[in-house]
Amino acid sequence: MNISGRLVDAFLALAESGKFSVAADRCNVSPSAFSQIISRLEEQVGARLFDRDTRNVSLTAEGQLFLTGARRIHAEWQAALSAIRNQSQLNQGRVAIAAPPSLSSDWLPRLFADFRAEHPAIVLRLHDVISERSLDMIAAGDVDFGLNAVPGNDLEFESVLLFNEPFRLLCRKDDPLAANAAVSLRQLRGRVAVQTTRFGSVWHYTQPLLAAASMRDSGLEVSQFGTLAGLVAAGFGVSIVPMLALPLCGRPELAALPIADASAHRPIYRIRRRNRSLSPAAQAMWERIADAPIPEPPRRAARRRR
Repeated sequence: MNISGRLVDAFLALAESGKFSVAADRCNVSPSAFSQIISRLEEQVGARLFDRDTRNVSLTAEGQLFLTGARRIHAEWQAALSAIRNQSQLNQGRVAIAAPPSLSSDWLPRLFADFRAEHPAIVLRLHDVISERSLDMIAAGDVDFGLNAVPGNDLEFESVLLFNEPFRLLCRKDDPLAANAAVSLRQLRGRVAVQTTRFGSVWHYTQPLLAAASMRDSGLEVSQFGTLAGLVAAGFGVSIVPMLALPLCGRPELAALPIADASAHRPIYRIRRRNRSLSPAAQAMWERIADAPIPEPPRRAARRRR
């Protein structure tokens, strides 16, 4: 049995109107063509669904049974079409993103706020995780896509460079280096460095910088930027941190200085599973992030002249 939606619509039109001419008009076909549609439906069902005379059309007992199912099928079909329209028009849906803590602290929440203002019915989910965990979540389908400093392998992931995030030197304001507008790696020679843990992209990209500057290891490795800032403020050394992590390092006794060397940055990629389409809501967010302005470094407070 292969009963199409067109046949169900025709049945409901005749059952509700009780007249062939009215039902045919509702279905935009001629009365003769409509009569053939009903005959084809009854042939496929294997039972007479309507009693007909010169004036009236009424449902048979089998037609009454078919009416219950037809209404349910029609309602489910309309609900499915409505859901598709709502998703395509961004009137419903969800977007789940994995991103490193630095991007999740300020820049990405502001993009989320703008997106929510335009599409308040879309449910947003943000997972602030390190690079390895982000790739695992993308691969498993736990998130729609991710922002990551480490690209995934080309066979499994599609990685698109979004921008290069500069690194900043974090030091105490009473450190002699804090008087500079920027520092070079050469100026950091012999300084003691407080580092992030080895499980993450920050450690991966800062190690060549620490080696180039011949910096000394403090022996302290922490996973939270707030903890790292506390150690720098307490005098355990200086640190190199991503620019977008500075809101997590905000302490009045610290200064964040640009690093002049061209290599002092890490790439940030948009990453999604290869050959997997995004939902309309996720696609809209994917494009919104691509079109977002490149983040700018926080402005340093103007120095007062003495």
